[in-house]
Amino acid sequence: MLENSIAGARRILKEAQRTFSVESAAAIEQVYNDVVNLDDFIDKEINAIEAAFGFDVLGKKRARRELFERAGRKFEAIKAKRNYSHIDEELEAKLLREPLREEDSLIQFLKEREIRDRLVGKTQAQILSIFGESLFDGSNPLVSGAILKSPLGFEMVSEDILKKMRRSRAAKINPEIAEELRTVHQLNSTVEKMLTLVRQELDRLRSKELPASLKQTKSSKDAPFRF
Repeated sequence: MLENSIAGARRILKEAQRTFSVESAAAIEQVYNDVVNLDDFIDKEINAIEAAFGFDVLGKKRARRELFERAGRKFEAIKAKRNYSHIDEELEAKLLREPLREEDSLIQFLKEREIRDRLVGKTQAQILSIFGESLFDGSNPLVSGAILKSPLGFEMVSEDILKKMRRSRAAKINPEIAEELRTVHQLNSTVEKMLTLVRQELDRLRSKELPASLKQTKSSKDAPFRF
């Protein structure tokens, strides 16, 4: 029943096996196997419904709808089990809380304060225009340090920019953690892509079994069903 999404998931898996590490590709394969098992469950139940005696057309339609609702709950269990976002959050927190291994000398403090004094009155756009990518690529640590250490309430750029600067700076100091974080980002994105295909096909299959009146209501709202 999930032929289309399984075909798409298989293409995603093959690409992951070609480009990902062995560990990441194995994690993607686990998700793919979960999807195949879900498809086997649906096929088995559909065959049982079709072979059952005493079911009229409407009864079979109702039974199929209930089956797809059960399949939806199984899908949500798979989604929860294969969610790696907590690893992503833990790694990012670890990356950002790692101490910056640099001299915090009086001379450096004075240099950073001088830079902040010179930037007073400049807008974020002007600061970004002057220093550009050097704020993020590690090539101007004194200026980026001065901006990051601005006193609370006197920040020179937005929190989004500060967060990007902290992440880039920390990645230079802890490249191993940064690389692990990129891998988990990639893994999460691929899992989400695979599961989105399955969710869309389950939505479509269940929608086919809805009574005509509910189909019209659903169509008018133009919103996909969510289990």
